[in-house]
Amino acid sequence: MAKKEEYHNLKDLQSDELNLEKVIEKIREEAKEEEIPERLKPEHLDEILNSQKKKGRWQGMKKRKYMVAAAWVAVLVGIGVSSVALIHKKDSAEIGAQTASSAKDGSGNSTISQEASAEEKQVEGYKSASSYEEIYQKLFVETKQAQETQEAWYSSSSNIDEDYGIMKESAVADGTTSSMAKAVSEDNSSDSYSRTNVRTEGVDEGDLVKTDGTYIYTLTRSGRLMITKAEGSKLEKAGETSLESMTDTISDMYVDGNTVCIVAYGYDTDVSMEGEDTYAVNSTNYTKLYTYDVSDKTNIVLKGTIKQEGYYETSRKVGNYMYLFSTYYAQEENASKDHPELLVPKINGVPIQAPDVFCPVEPQTDTTQLVISSVNLEEPDKVMASRSLIGAGGMYYVSQNNIYVCMSQYQTQEITTQIARFSYADGALELKAAGQINGTIHDSFCLDENNGYLRVVVTRYPNGWGGQESNGLYVLDENMKVSGKIEDLAFGESIQSARFLGDTGYFVTYKQVDPLFSVDLKDPENPKVIGELKVTGFSEYLHFYGENKLLGIGQETDPDTGELRGIKLSMFDISNPADVKEVDKIVLKDIDIYSPQDNYRSVMIDADENIIGFAMGSYDKVTYNLKGYYGVFGYSAEDGFTQELMQSLSKATGNSSDSYNVIDETRGIYIGDTFYLCQNQGIYAFDRSDGYKEIGKLEW
Repeated sequence: MAKKEEYHNLKDLQSDELNLEKVIEKIREEAKEEEIPERLKPEHLDEILNSQKKKGRWQGMKKRKYMVAAAWVAVLVGIGVSSVALIHKKDSAEIGAQTASSAKDGSGNSTISQEASAEEKQVEGYKSASSYEEIYQKLFVETKQAQETQEAWYSSSSNIDEDYGIMKESAVADGTTSSMAKAVSEDNSSDSYSRTNVRTEGVDEGDLVKTDGTYIYTLTRSGRLMITKAEGSKLEKAGETSLESMTDTISDMYVDGNTVCIVAYGYDTDVSMEGEDTYAVNSTNYTKLYTYDVSDKTNIVLKGTIKQEGYYETSRKVGNYMYLFSTYYAQEENASKDHPELLVPKINGVPIQAPDVFCPVEPQTDTTQLVISSVNLEEPDKVMASRSLIGAGGMYYVSQNNIYVCMSQYQTQEITTQIARFSYADGALELKAAGQINGTIHDSFCLDENNGYLRVVVTRYPNGWGGQESNGLYVLDENMKVSGKIEDLAFGESIQSARFLGDTGYFVTYKQVDPLFSVDLKDPENPKVIGELKVTGFSEYLHFYGENKLLGIGQETDPDTGELRGIKLSMFDISNPADVKEVDKIVLKDIDIYSPQDNYRSVMIDADENIIGFAMGSYDKVTYNLKGYYGVFGYSAEDGFTQELMQSLSKATGNSSDSYNVIDETRGIYIGDTFYLCQNQGIYAFDRSDGYKEIGKLEW
């Protein structure tokens, strides 16, 4: 056998740039002496690596529910035996971040002051780590003990539903925001155009299509940014660029004046020696932020790139600051005090510092680290601050003042949710408080901040997943302490959607009919249910539609059997919250899926323009082929709901069957009197003033 090449530590490997070809060639040389099955010969390692690197660049409809984690390939070459092992790590595997409290280090990272970090060393339930050794103890010792406790509980419980669902960033729009709202331009653009449907007014969110009233910005699945000048039926390509890395998967885009930010994710692959005759090919997930100057649309310039280890979760933009959320999963088999970079994520190559990692005081079962990083777009190649929470993640709500991070705990019979609150003004991330409530949170729109209080709607499982659920509402003060609560509502049902408007909250539960509850929240210490409306089906998406109207999009069901009958749009009169009425509805029969189910940003709603639009799909009952459509609807008190457009997505693609991605990636926007249907392969224009007649297109 050839003698193994000596690497003293991981940094030697890194400084040698983890030369894959060099190590692979060494495997080939050693393998010549062994009898190895054809499919396991080292020359096929190239194919394994290449097949992983060719992974798609597009975020599909179910990305946030079903995320692909890091993969490890171990190639073992020994006397008389050799094998290749492919090990898939857990979902939502890794998160990237970088130190927030260290001084400038010349690596392209800028930081906030050490004093800001020192002020937030501990809040109830979380403690800032004193060293990487303490992080190791929390991640790989205390967590195992908590897992054993949990396993004992599971083994003693019966009728536990393993598919307990995932808290997600979908379902309803924030009551303070007008979806795709009217905007006033400062240049020669139209004075009326749509914006991305966001959760909180003043907190921007990324999407695949944006407009500024003059240009339409589109991200394609091949990784291209397409900029189109739109003047009614006239569509002209103004510029385009592609991401630097062909292995990146695009996710979100932000447009602010002449600055465009694109968030992408992917994974790096490297080879290391694990023993005398053992080589490992490792994949590490990463999140990237690309920032472009588009002042000259014909010459788009990359201003800076941030690369942080970990799987991308979500992002927000407030003012001139971007905030990245990711998850990171440390590898116990590689961790040691000599290699802290294997315990915590790195950003731009620098590991986050131990004091910026917050550990739960009580052991938890999850070793995932959630990291929040801030970037000042004046310095788009540097991270201003990063904070990591061990055992946190799953769902995020960003108000105008705070970031709330939530994670359910299943260690005891009463399922609980932990909530941590960060302030984030001007990029300075500070952990302010943490608390715990009973129950699970359906999605991020079951939370709402108002006048310093956080209102949270939950579904409780007091006897584990096998017990009968009930629902409730908690009001938490700034210290995450319960100020007021409502419990034991709608036994046997679960939360489907929620939204808040000032001192009034609305939420929907469902079993076979849809109770829409209204709650008076004027007194934070004494919230009261003031109304309950029961209608057929249930609403999964809620949105205020002008004055005293609440739009619900969901599913119609048979009240006796619960059988689905199609997609339902409901309009509720909420002029009297104690006596809410369903004043009109329309049922779209044979529609099986619709984009608001998984992505509220895909919906276009503007009450002033009287426009409601979203993509949907229907399965052929014989062939099971999926057909996609984009529907546009209007509503008036006189005519109720009206269907303005039902455009086939297959017509544009020329395919006989569509995919989830086709439906998920399609966006509808408007500029003035023109409606634009934006797809991966082009943009199609329709005249809103002439019955949505198609008047132009640009394909690429």
